[in-house]
Amino acid sequence: MELADLSRVMREARRSAFRLETLPQYLVPQEEAEFAAWRAGTPFPQRNPDEVPWMSAVKARAAQGFRRYRVHIIDHPMSDYTRFELHGYLENQAIGEEINIADRRDHNELRDLHEDFWLIDDEVVVRMVYDAEGHFLHPEGVAEVAPYVEIRDIAMRCAEPLDDYLARNQLQLEA
Repeated sequence: MELADLSRVMREARRSAFRLETLPQYLVPQEEAEFAAWRAGTPFPQRNPDEVPWMSAVKARAAQGFRRYRVHIIDHPMSDYTRFELHGYLENQAIGEEINIADRRDHNELRDLHEDFWLIDDEVVVRMVYDAEGHFLHPEGVAEVAPYVEIRDIAMRCAEPLDDYLARNQLQLEA
């Protein structure tokens, strides 16, 4: 499977797109400069969703009733990147994505969940394959959907909404 295939599957989704994230960092080129600036103390950028194509698309689909939601399983100690990403999730949440956080230390059933994937319309699974440092390698189609639906359900049972997680943990998200 190629990235273009994943993009097509996402565009063709009718009801929902669920994302499970399990890594402490995602080292993707499109975030390098922003992450470095954040680590240097630059405030998180305030973007107008209507001027950023991907944000505008997510916002429009949410307004049409499309459910885009995710669970990020957090490990401790929390990496700088995870703190950066939690801050970025506030932006995603503002455009209509449901962001949920599951703390691995609080849920034994999450201990062995270390596979990132998209579950589209509960019918299509695309594994997101990364190297050990968190560099994205490639998407991978999966034939057997049922195990991923079960993993999604476990992650959702263990998760709480982003705002609740941040408040309960009194997290400071600045670098």
